[in-house]
Amino acid sequence: MAITTKVDHDKQLTIHTATEAPTFEEGMEVFKSFYEKHPTKNLLWDLRKASLHHLSSEDLESFVYYAKRHGEVRAGGKTAFVVSKDLEFGMLRVVDVFSEFAKIPFNIMTFRSMDEAMHWLEEEE
Repeated sequence: MAITTKVDHDKQLTIHTATEAPTFEEGMEVFKSFYEKHPTKNLLWDLRKASLHHLSSEDLESFVYYAKRHGEVRAGGKTAFVVSKDLEFGMLRVVDVFSEFAKIPFNIMTFRSMDEAMHWLEEEE
């Protein structure tokens, strides 16, 4: 699988790191596992070495609506995406918009820098 997971319980942070071009099925398997176990308040998807070109807008919308159905356990939390390429940045900005329309109970932002993402995740709201 092209996705690995690390959990820092002290920081209430899960980091999923993807490489290569994970499929929708691989991403959804990781996503479901995250929510079915003990999800942390904050989540970071490190996609700097990944390509999302296999994912459709419908796939992205499916992730958003899954998060909406299961996201109450993370109310007030944050999800950060970190990307290095323009295509992935644009695709994940679409996720930001889908999330606003879906009224997900946590904040989502896309970044090009790991430092910026970590700073945002650690900020008090």
